[in-house]
Amino acid sequence: MTPAKNSTEDTSIDAQLSLLEARIRDLKFDYDRYFTKDIKLEPVRKREDVERMILRLSKMQFLKVSHRFTYENIISRFISLKTYWDKRLRMLEAGLAKRTGEPAPVPPVEEPDSYHRVYDDYVRLITSLNPSASVTSYESIRKTLESKRDELIAQYKCREIEFKVEYDNKKLKFKAVPKY
Repeated sequence: MTPAKNSTEDTSIDAQLSLLEARIRDLKFDYDRYFTKDIKLEPVRKREDVERMILRLSKMQFLKVSHRFTYENIISRFISLKTYWDKRLRMLEAGLAKRTGEPAPVPPVEEPDSYHRVYDDYVRLITSLNPSASVTSYESIRKTLESKRDELIAQYKCREIEFKVEYDNKKLKFKAVPKY
């Protein structure tokens, strides 16, 4: 197998795992809405689609351990959710529970944790420059960036700030990029 084909397969597997994760997240949201009377019908079709996707992925051979690990974590989460939904449905059918009339919370916009991304970039850059350099903790960097975030949003009158790590004039810098 050529390296180009292998990297294409890796990207495809990553995309499929991300898609499966997103569909499970959407299914969870739909079940939450069903249990709170926001929607009238149980999301059976979506659940069947997710189960078919899991079955299709289970037949694949994962060449990377990281893909297998991610897949197993996703499956574990789905099984936990499925067990909870089935238990809740049985309780509803037996009359031991009621669907509440409270609206389900609106799901947050799913973005990767930008502070983790920035920290990973920081660690990669600092260790590539000096492998023996001490690395500042994630919590310290996150607190610093969070404190600057609100200040910069007010200053630039933007909706969000994206942070990047740069190396300039022998200094490591966190650069703020306003998002309008």
